[in-house]
Amino acid sequence: MKSFRRIYLNLPIIGLLLTCSLAFSKGAPITHQTAKDFKNLIIQGERPEIVACMAATLNEFKRNKTLEAFQWNDSTSKTALMHEKELGGHLTREITLQARAVQSGKSFFDVVSPLQIECKQIDESYPSVTITILP
Repeated sequence: MKSFRRIYLNLPIIGLLLTCSLAFSKGAPITHQTAKDFKNLIIQGERPEIVACMAATLNEFKRNKTLEAFQWNDSTSKTALMHEKELGGHLTREITLQARAVQSGKSFFDVVSPLQIECKQIDESYPSVTITILP
């Protein structure tokens, strides 16, 4: 009976400790996850200038028979490099992106290879895409 009374008397202290620990844990920072697919990047409005290049890359990937299982890197929108220049009244935009893909029929196991994607867009026309498999 004595041990039951001790637990009963200590319940308010235990409740107070749990409440304090929950209050402190609520203030912990939340990490931000960056979207991997270009549709979410369009919706979120991150780097709208690279969206045309990302869409053209996906179309090129569908035509490319040497690659499968394409995936954007988590940091695609942050690490994309864009250079704009105007020559002879024409605006040229060159964008470099990073991604990953599995090479078709390369081995029995799926080996993920890093890719470098280069897009060239002249006067807001459809971009031309070059996909390079990095070592």
